[in-house]
Amino acid sequence: MNSKIGTRLLFGATLAILVAVFGCSEDTMIGAGTANKSPEVWLSSGPVEGTTTGYQVHFYWGGWDPDGEIRCFEYVVVDGYPLGFHREDTTGLDKWRKSSSFDSIFKVSADDSAKEVDYGNYAYTHYSKTHTFFIRAVDLEGKRSDPVYRSFTAWTLAPFIEITMPRPPSNRNQTVSLGKVIKWEWRGTDPIDSPENTQDPDSIRYLYHQLITPSGNDSSEFDIILDLNEHPWRYEGDWSPWISYRAPGDSGRSTWLGDDEILTLTKAHIFAVQAKDEAGAVTAIFTRGVNVRQFIVSVTAFPFLTITEPYLGGFRFTGTNLRAEKRDLPPGVPLNFRFLGDASEYGGEIVCFQYGWDVADLNNPSDWGSDCSPFNRGCTAIWYSGVHTLFVRCVDNSGSETLGLIEINIVPFTMDRNLLWVDDFPSSNFSQQDYAMPREDEHDAFWVALCRRASGFDPTRDVYDAASGGSNFSPPKISLIGRYKNIVWSYSSDLTSICWDDIVRFTLESQIETGSQLVVNYLSIFLAKGGHLLTEGRSDRTGGFAAMLQSNAMVFPLNLRCEITGPREGCEGDTSGVYSMGYRDYCITMLDKVTGTFRSDPDMRMRREQLDALEFAVRDDADSFTADMPGLPATLTLWEEVTKTDRYFDPRKRGFNYVEIYDPQYWMNQKQAKSQGCFHPMYRMRSRNVVSPVNNTAIALVVTKYAGIVPDVGFGPAVAAPSAHFGFELWFFNRAQVNALIDVIFEKWGIKAG
Repeated sequence: MNSKIGTRLLFGATLAILVAVFGCSEDTMIGAGTANKSPEVWLSSGPVEGTTTGYQVHFYWGGWDPDGEIRCFEYVVVDGYPLGFHREDTTGLDKWRKSSSFDSIFKVSADDSAKEVDYGNYAYTHYSKTHTFFIRAVDLEGKRSDPVYRSFTAWTLAPFIEITMPRPPSNRNQTVSLGKVIKWEWRGTDPIDSPENTQDPDSIRYLYHQLITPSGNDSSEFDIILDLNEHPWRYEGDWSPWISYRAPGDSGRSTWLGDDEILTLTKAHIFAVQAKDEAGAVTAIFTRGVNVRQFIVSVTAFPFLTITEPYLGGFRFTGTNLRAEKRDLPPGVPLNFRFLGDASEYGGEIVCFQYGWDVADLNNPSDWGSDCSPFNRGCTAIWYSGVHTLFVRCVDNSGSETLGLIEINIVPFTMDRNLLWVDDFPSSNFSQQDYAMPREDEHDAFWVALCRRASGFDPTRDVYDAASGGSNFSPPKISLIGRYKNIVWSYSSDLTSICWDDIVRFTLESQIETGSQLVVNYLSIFLAKGGHLLTEGRSDRTGGFAAMLQSNAMVFPLNLRCEITGPREGCEGDTSGVYSMGYRDYCITMLDKVTGTFRSDPDMRMRREQLDALEFAVRDDADSFTADMPGLPATLTLWEEVTKTDRYFDPRKRGFNYVEIYDPQYWMNQKQAKSQGCFHPMYRMRSRNVVSPVNNTAIALVVTKYAGIVPDVGFGPAVAAPSAHFGFELWFFNRAQVNALIDVIFEKWGIKAG
């Protein structure tokens, strides 16, 4: 009785089966007896005769011996049809391989009859090749059956390969300028039976070739990529040897060009990559911008150098034009610069940075503060007077360099005046009817009256109106900010109010562009110098700390640490939002609104503006810093003029919605986030409906990050005290309560008039 031993086994494209062969005796029985009958064999399963199948083919067979037992089977796979293959492929025992199994999977070649097929937006090369499988049985006495066979055509899709570095241009047909030494990287996928079912390619090879005609002439009209597709034999001598895709050191996924090769400067070249799969199919379609790039070797390819500093923001340089970015700073500010270099756009790699202050001779190494080293990623400095220039060199692997210069001008910070009011709340003297907005004169009178409660306040000197006097909505100069110990800054959500927006807007390192003009966030510097700041204003939609964000990222709620570019899942990746003013200085983790653009998450289904709007605010008596400010009103209610019948904020029509919200507990719980230790609510909102998710959330803060610093003033008393922030405009609230609130803050600052 025949029995099945062994397991399913594979053999490679060379038709070598990787099996444990138990042996198949070729001896014959010796002695008298009846004539030995031949065994029989049959194919029980496999491709139907003449059909097309994948290059991994599974055959099943069986056999029996009329007068004994089957010892083993012998098989061979040949190229072609039964009548179209070479007879010597099956002649001789050495051509046949033995197996004691009743099935096996064969990997055969598929590297003939190439044609182009389209899948989606990409073209693939479809290969096929015809094979014939023969099998015969051998009995215990060594007698062999007549073979049975099955012919089939195997097919495969050639691997798809895409050059990923240098980064492809937005227009793939563009001829890009690259450096003298270029790093190329690519990514390959091998479709097994469709572009969706893939594995790694078996191997790759690459070529580079200067753009010249077949006769050796320069011609900008010559389409070399078309010629490579139509006449690939012309370029066969330019290809590298085949390299395993999994070769060590990523040599099967990347290479340098120009380190050992000679690339002609200012001339166009192509670089192409091919891949081969285990069935022998080779990428045969060269698509511009995908697996072949046309480029010019540029002598003007310089690395991008980005220099960032928490107070100054970021600067981007390229080349060596020696134009310094100039910034004014007060004395004694600790500066912490960080250097980032990028040469990937033209295929280069940064090898070192060098820095120095006030370098007199760029070619004298002793004038620099460091050697050129890959480990020089930043520097620190503190200046108390004068003008000082930071020089930073960024050098790539071809020797091209960029020089960045930042000039720091130290301006006096005398802090000899008590209080400045920055009026950054534009309005007009319209006919007041519904009190949805204050008139310009109403708002001015309200805040001038409040500021007069400070000792020494002079409205002719101590008011900066961003909309008048030729200011054109430009922020006050840092030299003016440096004259004051205390500042009140009123802002608006009106897009014409750009002073506050320009000061607090945060630019990610990845968004810094060459030549971009970023305003120094001197409010952060003012706080760090011990100055006291009261910030407040209309904070719906784009107002308040939402102004830190790019307009397309103003989707709420959002985590300032990791969603400053817009909502996303999790907090992995870019967390540079920790350097934004709202997070770093005001200790806000989560930003929300009553009115704004909201997320579409299922967890937001409970948000309703008519339920979320503010009815009144209550003091947070649980916070230690709020408790240390006795005299704060227990509640802040809307001004009676605002809530009269048929007024815009008539409680029967709507609640007050010009509100920004900080660290809402419902969303903090959803995202498993915790408030920072320096987060101190002063007032919390009571919404129109207690079932609102934002009921009892913080809308006013005691700002404590720099509360312990006594400012170094040029005149008058100086105290260490916290600052304050309100996520709404105080003009809309009860006058007596607001007066009491301002008195407590001014007294804490040491400027309350006697």
